[in-house]
Amino acid sequence: MAAAASLSLLVAPLPAEGQAGPVAPYRAGDDSVIALNILPPGQGRHPNAVEFLQTQATGEPPEHTRDQLDMYDAMAHAETISDIDEYFKDASFGVRPDHVERRYSPREGVTVLRDAGYGVPHVYGETRSDVMFGAGYVSAEDRLFMMDVLRHAGRGRLSRFLGASPANLAMDRAVYRSVDYTEEELEAMFERLRRVDPRLGTTVIADIRDFAQGVNAYISEAFADPRKLPAEYAALQVFPRPWRVTDTVAIATLIGGRFGGGGGQELRNAAFLDALQEAGYPPDQARTIMADLRFAEDPEAWVHAERPFPFLTGLGRVDPDAVAMPDRAERVDAQMRAADPPAAVDGPFGPIRLAFPSGMSNAALIGSDLSSRGRPLAIFGPQTGYWSPQILNELDLHGPGIAARGIGFPGISMYVLLGRGRNYAWSATSTDGDNIDTFAVELCEPDGSEPSVGSDHYVRGRRCVPIYERTDSWLAKPSAGGMPDPSNPDDAVLVEMTTQRADVPTEQGFRTGIVQARGTSGGMPVAYVRLRSTYGAELDSALAYPGVMDPRRTRSAADFRRAFSRYNYTFNWFYLDDRDIAYQFTGALPLRAPGVDPDLPVWAERRWGWRGMVVDARKPFSVSPAKGYLTSWNNKPAPGFRAPDDEWSLGPVHRSQLLDERIVAAAEAGSIDMRELVDLVADAGTVDLRGSAVLPYMLRVLGTPADPRIAEAVSLLEAWVADGAHRRDLDDDGRYEHQAAVALMDEWWSRALDAAFRPVLGDAFDDVPEPQDDPNRLNGTGSAFQHGWYGHLQKDLRTVLGRQVEGRFSRAYCGLGALRACRADLLASLDQAVGALEERFGEDPATWDANEAAERIRFVSIGVLGQPPIDWQNRPTFQQVVEFGPVPRPR
Repeated sequence: MAAAASLSLLVAPLPAEGQAGPVAPYRAGDDSVIALNILPPGQGRHPNAVEFLQTQATGEPPEHTRDQLDMYDAMAHAETISDIDEYFKDASFGVRPDHVERRYSPREGVTVLRDAGYGVPHVYGETRSDVMFGAGYVSAEDRLFMMDVLRHAGRGRLSRFLGASPANLAMDRAVYRSVDYTEEELEAMFERLRRVDPRLGTTVIADIRDFAQGVNAYISEAFADPRKLPAEYAALQVFPRPWRVTDTVAIATLIGGRFGGGGGQELRNAAFLDALQEAGYPPDQARTIMADLRFAEDPEAWVHAERPFPFLTGLGRVDPDAVAMPDRAERVDAQMRAADPPAAVDGPFGPIRLAFPSGMSNAALIGSDLSSRGRPLAIFGPQTGYWSPQILNELDLHGPGIAARGIGFPGISMYVLLGRGRNYAWSATSTDGDNIDTFAVELCEPDGSEPSVGSDHYVRGRRCVPIYERTDSWLAKPSAGGMPDPSNPDDAVLVEMTTQRADVPTEQGFRTGIVQARGTSGGMPVAYVRLRSTYGAELDSALAYPGVMDPRRTRSAADFRRAFSRYNYTFNWFYLDDRDIAYQFTGALPLRAPGVDPDLPVWAERRWGWRGMVVDARKPFSVSPAKGYLTSWNNKPAPGFRAPDDEWSLGPVHRSQLLDERIVAAAEAGSIDMRELVDLVADAGTVDLRGSAVLPYMLRVLGTPADPRIAEAVSLLEAWVADGAHRRDLDDDGRYEHQAAVALMDEWWSRALDAAFRPVLGDAFDDVPEPQDDPNRLNGTGSAFQHGWYGHLQKDLRTVLGRQVEGRFSRAYCGLGALRACRADLLASLDQAVGALEERFGEDPATWDANEAAERIRFVSIGVLGQPPIDWQNRPTFQQVVEFGPVPRPR
C-alpha cells in the first residue's frame, strides 16, 4: 500500500478529453411532479491509494462516500414524516446549472456531469453508442473493484482473484452448482440474443459492447494515472484485466440466479417427510402435515393481484410412480446443502458478505382515485443489502432513444434496471415463481452391469450415456495479496472445480441440468439433477430494457407490460405514470405434467417432464385495480398461484399486510397525499410482524393470568401492541421504546412455537424447512419478517379460539385443539421466557435488554472503506418517491 501511495505521487498527465456531447438543461424532458430517491451510504466509489491513506489518517472518507447515510437513517427515528425532502434527494433529470461539481468528456460525443450535491453521474451522448460507452466509463469510475469481484464470482473464480481461502473456495463451489458455464457458453449466451429477437437482440449486443469499451477506456486511463486506480488493487498486487462482454454475461447469470428464481427445495422437503415418518406418522398423514405447514395454496394469503391466476393447480392426484423419493433423504439433502454459499468470503481487508438478504424489496402505489391530487403516487424500491461502496450505482442516462434515471448493477449497468423515465417509473420485488425442479435420473453402466451410486452414466431416453463432466483448474494464492508465482510451488494453490450435467426429458425435448447429489430411490442408484427454466438463457431478460428506457416506446402500462414480457426471471414489476398504476409478474414458468408432486423430486421420464411454459396472458397482472392501490413485500402473486416448493410463509400473516392495513385505514379517513404515503410506509418499516399480527392472538389465548409476575409481563406486551409493536428508538438513546416487551417477545417466540407444535410434530419439529423467525434481522442486512412461522401460529391459535378460519389445517396443533391445554402450554412457555430474562438481567423488566446493537444495519465493505452502522429498519436499499403530471383531472 505504501508503494502504491508513493507511485500515486508520480502522476502521469491525464488523457486529453474528447469533444463534449450535447447536454440538456436541468429537468428537460422531465414530466415529474415529484421525483426523489435515496441510495445509502452514497454514490461513492473505491478510493485510490492516497485517498485511502488520507482516510486512515484523518477519519474523513472521500467525497460522496456517505452523504446519503444520515438521511436514510433518520427515517428510523421519525414518529411521523412531515417533510419528505428531509429523507430523500432530488431525482430529476439533469443537473441545476449551479450544482455542477465536475464536467468531463471521456470520449468525443460523450459528456458526463457530476452533481455537486451527491456526485451522481449524468451521462449525455450524441449517439446511443456514446451513452452506453459513458455508462461503462462511469460504472468503472465508481465501482471497478466491485465489478472485478463480481465477474470472478459469476464464473466461480473468486478464489483466483481473492485467494483460495476455505470461504472463497466454498463460494466457487456454490456457483458451480448453479451457473457452471464455460467461457464459450457465456459467449454463446451473448450471441444467442440475435436469434431470440433479431432487432432487439442486435441492439442489446451493441449496447453491451459499447459498455465494455467504456469500462476499458477507464481501465486504460488507470494504467497511466494511479489516481484512477482503486486502492484494493495495490493490496492484491494485481491490475484489472480488460473488460469482456462475457464479464457482463457472467454477472447477469450470478444476479439473476440469486434474485430471479424459486423452487428447487424438493430434497429438503423429502427429508422433512422422512422425519415425520420417523416420528411415527404413516406416509399419507406425514404428507398432510407437510401440506398444513407449506401454505402452498392458502386462501388467506396476502396477494398482489386480486384476480385468480391458477398455476401448478389442477395436476390431479399425485401418481406414486412420478415421485422419486430418496431412500435416505437427509443424506442426499445434506449433499446439496454442502454446496450452499458461505455467509462471507475473504477479501484483502477482511470478510465480504456476498450473501444477499432473502427479499425485502417493497412497493406501495396509490391510484388516482385515492390520491389527493388525482394523480398516481408511488414509493418503491429493491433490497440488495447494505454495502460500501453500495452494490447498486445510480446513473442518469440521456441520448437517442434513452432517457432514464435510476440504479444499475455494477457490470450490467449499461441499463437503468429500476428507476424512472420521462413520465413514468418502474420498480421490482422478488417473487415466488416455481421455475426450478429436482429430477432423478437413473444411473447405469454401458456394459449392462449393475450400476452404483458412483456410476458415471445415466439413462437418457432408452440409451445409457455418459454424464457430462468437466473439471476446471487454475492457480490461486492461498489468501489475498497478489497473484501466485507458478515457479514457486509453495506460492501457488491449484484449484479444481468439477461440474456434472445430465439431460432431462420434457415434452419439447431434452433440457440440461446440473447434478446436485447422488443416492438411491427404491434401491435404484440415481443422480438428482436441478433443472432451471432460465439455464443458458439468463441474458434474455436484457431484451426488456431498450423499450423501457425509451420514452417513445413506453407510453402506457400496456407498453411496459409488453416490454417486460421478455423478462424470464421471476419478479414482481410495478409501474406508474400520470394515469395508471400497474403490476406484472414475469418469469419463465414451466407447466408440470399431471400426476407429479410439485413439492418432491420427480423421475426424469418424458411422461413426467415439463409441458412447455406458461403464456404471458396467464401470468398475474393488474392495471389500476378497483381497490385503488397496489402493494408488495415479496408476498404471493395472486389467488390460485401455488407457492414454490421452497416457500413456506405465504399464509395469513405476511409483512405485506403492514402496507395494506395502513393504506386502507388512510383511504377510509380521506384521500392520500405523498407525505402520508411515505409516512405510512416508513411506519410499517419498524414494526415487529409477530407483535402486530400474531401476539394479539397469543394474548387472547392466555386470558388474564393469575400469577402477578406473568400478569405484569402480559401488561408489557399489551402496551407494546397498543403502541404499534414497533422496534424503534425514537429518542436515539440506544434503547427501543417498549424495550422490555421487545426483549420478551424475542425470548418467548421460539418457546411458544415449541409449546404449540412439538407435541404433534415430535423431533420433526426441528426439521421443518422454514426458519421459525427471520434471522436476517440479526446479521446486519436490515431485512426482517419475510420467512417465519408467523402465519402458522396465528392460524392455529385462531382455530383453537374458535374464530373464522379459511383453509384450516388438517388438525389443531396447540393443545391438540383444546383451548385450556393450549393456554396452559403457552403460559408455561411464557413463564420460561420471563425466567430466562430474570436470570440474565434481573427481576425488574426495566433492565431487560433487547440488544438493539445486534440488530443495527452493518455495511459490508467490498474494499478498503467501511461505514458506521445505522439503526434497524425494514426498508429497501434504493427507494424512489414519484408522481407525474399533467394537471389533475376532474374527479
